[in-house]
Amino acid sequence: MVEKDEDAVTLDEFTIPLNPISTDSISYGWTDGNRNVTHLKIIDKKFISPMIFRLKYLKRLEIRNTCFFSCGLRQVPRDIQCLASSLIDLGIYDTKITHLPNEIGKLERLQILQVSNTDLISLPNTIKNLRLLQIIILTDNPYLYSIEPLNGLPFLSMLDTSRCSIKFPPENLPQLTDLYMSNNKLEKLIGLETLGNGTKDEKDFRFDMNCIDFVSPNIRHVKNLVRLTLNDNRLNSLPLDIFEIPTLQRLSYHNNSLDDHELKKLSMKFNNSFRSKSKKLNLIVKT
Repeated sequence: MVEKDEDAVTLDEFTIPLNPISTDSISYGWTDGNRNVTHLKIIDKKFISPMIFRLKYLKRLEIRNTCFFSCGLRQVPRDIQCLASSLIDLGIYDTKITHLPNEIGKLERLQILQVSNTDLISLPNTIKNLRLLQIIILTDNPYLYSIEPLNGLPFLSMLDTSRCSIKFPPENLPQLTDLYMSNNKLEKLIGLETLGNGTKDEKDFRFDMNCIDFVSPNIRHVKNLVRLTLNDNRLNSLPLDIFEIPTLQRLSYHNNSLDDHELKKLSMKFNNSFRSKSKKLNLIVKT
């Protein structure tokens, strides 16, 4: 019987040092004044002991290059729900998983979710239940094509899906300020005006290295958009409405398919809308 969290992470062959002096490149855990494990980092282990799901006060769990129980299991165990009362930060890196279980939606206190460099294929619809999520990082998941289940999360402020295969941008994220979607399979930028419309904080949207051939004129309705990058896409034109965004400070769209006429038109609009009004805009256009 496990009476203290300290005992749970030292059972059997699964031993992790607690409160080490140095934490460089090792697995370790942190405890509070009552000997309860609150932070657990697991690196390069053969497997994860199921005992970690009995840690009642665990707030942060980081897993790197380690299988769940056995390397035949390609999904986060359903037992993750046992951490629902405490977990606020979950990170899974360099670990081969294809799915998150529906039980992930029971982590009602979760604020940060990071699943990077895995074989993740899809997101469960129950992720919509994680109303406190503020940061989601899903980088380097080349088989992930949709993030639709994230639409509508009320407090999400940062979303990074760089180097995935996402086909459509997210929608209806009122607190979103940082959106990084470089190197995906986006074709149309539609619905961006529904992002960050509940906050006046500065916005940074990055869509480099996609297949984008259309940007909706409604982009002008994005509140306080400061940085927009569209490099390495398939754009033949840009909506002149972009130059109606008074807060825009950096616009980059080199390596697209804009011809000389279109570039001249954009340049004229840039001159008329910004320089004549002493507004600052860093316009980056390269062939």
